[in-house]
Amino acid sequence: MTSTSTSAILPTVSSSSAFPIQRLQPRMNTLLSNDLLGNVLWEETIGGITYTTGVPILIDRKWQLDIKRNKQKQKQTQAPDDTGSDAEELETDSNGSSTSDTNEGSSPSAAADTSDQSFSSQGYHPDNPNGKPTLKWTSEHKWARLFNTLYSATRKAYKATFPLRSNTYPFEPAAPKRPQRRWSPDFCNIPVPDATNIQKPDIVLLDKAVKRKGWGHILTCVEITESDLGADHGIPLFMGTVTKGYLMMREQPWRRFVILFSLAANRLRAHYMDRSGLIITRPVLITANPTRLVDMLNTMSLGNGKVYGMDPTMHMCNKSCKSKDTQCEVGDQAIGWIEDKQRQKLLIIAILWRSQGLFSRGTTCYRVRDEDGVEYALKDCWVDEAKKDHEERILEIVRGIPNVVTLIAAWDVEYEGESDSTLRIRKGHGDKFSPGFRCKYHRRMLLTPCGEPLSAFSSKRELISAFRDFVVAHKAMIGRNVLHGDLSPNNLIIHEGRGFFIDFDHAQIIAQGSTSVRSNGSGTVPYMSIRLLYAITAIARDKGLGNMMVEQTASDDLESLFYIFVEFITSFDGPKGSRTDLKKADRWGEVIEAMGPAAAPYKSGLVLVPRRDNELMNRTTTYFGGVRDLVQAWRYILLDADADQTRNGVTHEEIEEILNAWVYHDAIDEPRPPEEVPSAPSLASESAFGCAGRNMSR
Repeated sequence: MTSTSTSAILPTVSSSSAFPIQRLQPRMNTLLSNDLLGNVLWEETIGGITYTTGVPILIDRKWQLDIKRNKQKQKQTQAPDDTGSDAEELETDSNGSSTSDTNEGSSPSAAADTSDQSFSSQGYHPDNPNGKPTLKWTSEHKWARLFNTLYSATRKAYKATFPLRSNTYPFEPAAPKRPQRRWSPDFCNIPVPDATNIQKPDIVLLDKAVKRKGWGHILTCVEITESDLGADHGIPLFMGTVTKGYLMMREQPWRRFVILFSLAANRLRAHYMDRSGLIITRPVLITANPTRLVDMLNTMSLGNGKVYGMDPTMHMCNKSCKSKDTQCEVGDQAIGWIEDKQRQKLLIIAILWRSQGLFSRGTTCYRVRDEDGVEYALKDCWVDEAKKDHEERILEIVRGIPNVVTLIAAWDVEYEGESDSTLRIRKGHGDKFSPGFRCKYHRRMLLTPCGEPLSAFSSKRELISAFRDFVVAHKAMIGRNVLHGDLSPNNLIIHEGRGFFIDFDHAQIIAQGSTSVRSNGSGTVPYMSIRLLYAITAIARDKGLGNMMVEQTASDDLESLFYIFVEFITSFDGPKGSRTDLKKADRWGEVIEAMGPAAAPYKSGLVLVPRRDNELMNRTTTYFGGVRDLVQAWRYILLDADADQTRNGVTHEEIEEILNAWVYHDAIDEPRPPEEVPSAPSLASESAFGCAGRNMSR
């Protein structure tokens, strides 16, 4: 077997969790392109079933998508009505759309579904000029009809052989009231509802019981094209399939992996994705190997949760869970359950946060409640094998520091009695590894307290007080030789008016007698210090020289806190994350991340400029107008530290002093009068070097 793949190292800087705006499509495309580097492995290595019209689905190794047949002949070959048939259980037509008609034969009724067809897809019939336009069936509708015909016939045969759940095959039980699945072309013309990306999967597999359909409900999808993916890996189908898989994993973080399919020039491929990478299987020509298509459809249509990569140690409720015929014990008090270290079920009250990025850690934070009613934060993630216990060790070192979350328990998630990992999953599929493969273990941590995102601040005073808490806690962590190294809004929460650190994935131990750590520049780009940004830009430029490292200090973390504060006061125009006008709000994180190497000089042009420069303080929203002088005072500290090369950056005491003063400052609850609001250009409208070009003398 021969394999080809892209070959490049992963970026040294993780920016896949920018806050607080979700990735929009252009940025998402860039994110996915970066994630694919080095993580893609290309493997270039039914006869009796008929439609209800009587037309066989396969004739001479050719799949029949046209079911028209002479009416007389059709009448002679129709099967008698079977009120107990699988088709009646499905209660769908051959396109996957609901119908109340009685179905016949081995497949559902072929009644047309026009819910997603535009007028332009319907033709004029000269014999009926005043009637309804004649429907023009798309290829997606025809393929969906064929898939559903196969599903109905094979499920009926399976039920006859295994009326109860079988240990032989990992299929769903044959209980008639069980939610049935359907292949649907609903989104081939209309995008799946999503605020960040416009995608139109050709055919999707859904549970019939699902009414509100979105990426959180799609089990798999099939992309169809006449182009040959093997001849051109750059055709839109490839990136489109990757994006759809990402959106499924983003909205269904409880899936260990996802499998999608492409049918390019009659060549069927599986696109397998987990947190370690992507595998694209060798193509199977379905005209020469028709049973392989049937095998795929049977497995995906009849398969249980294991087939779709569902995590059996947790359960997320849907509408069918509330039925009296189901056994979901959650009821109305939660949205699901998840197992703790002792395999006891914790109720999931809410999803607090989900990371972005396809092959990232896949971190999801849940608010959970135990049987005694005590609430915790539960962190679910996929961790590199080399750092499997890293965060747990760091949390033990900082245990007891005020304003740092406390670890209650940490454990490997088990799957069928063994620790779950991407290596274990792949061994079950034939040991397929891309060049950049890194084994990731499925881990969980139970933490207290369970707070809210920092954007949930209730007042300006509370927000400033939370930043003071961060500075004080950070100083205490440095006292225990721990450098956080990746400060962003995602790693900070607010609980009962106090700020807490919650995430230590990239934290490092400071060696005895040292004041810094050596790293390749960890952090999230919009919040990294100017010095580190210049350093990693140089590393990227000279990557052929080997593994260059930079010194990272406490001062870099403190500068990151400043940029987080700037983002908040230039983005939010009220408490609780209020943004009344998204177009006017600066989007610090998103804009700076998009700048790439220009991020460092851009920040320099805002921060390291003469003291008389008011550009940054003038960007505050009206709500935060009263604290614009705090922004300037904090900037002065960074400016003075940069000017004095004998200093080791800014100190905790300097930042704590000004924040202490402003926590009790009368001005923080006095919005700037509207007539004083300057007409400063937004971040998005300035060129990358717009500010950097100003006079840098002090």
